[in-house]
Amino acid sequence: MPDGLPVRADAAQLARALVNLGRNAVQAGAGALSVSAEARPGGGLVLLVADDGPGLPPRARDNLFQPFAGSARAGGIGLGLAIAREVLRAHGGDLRLAESTAAGTVFALELPAGAVAGPAIPATAPPMPD
Repeated sequence: MPDGLPVRADAAQLARALVNLGRNAVQAGAGALSVSAEARPGGGLVLLVADDGPGLPPRARDNLFQPFAGSARAGGIGLGLAIAREVLRAHGGDLRLAESTAAGTVFALELPAGAVAGPAIPATAPPMPD
């Protein structure tokens, strides 16, 4: 997380959104996943979650954030991205598909600066448990 950029967020709910994105990536065949953070012009933070999976098929993109309709894999129920987006929106931000190609997919988790519901996440937050 960039130094000096306070973001107030519910750590458990933000972790839930990140876990949902990671789980989806692994289930889609990704072998590597990275998370990076960058400051937004005018304040706030964008977390970029990138994977090296096969990308999203066009039919999955049409309903990506729709509950029970956005699953890209057989047997999926399509709630992971819908829940992740709701978590970000509850914090005054959003979740969007930034890029999806045959080389991988990138989601952007956008968080505003300033006061948002939940305890502050320090810039030196401990790593997520396995």
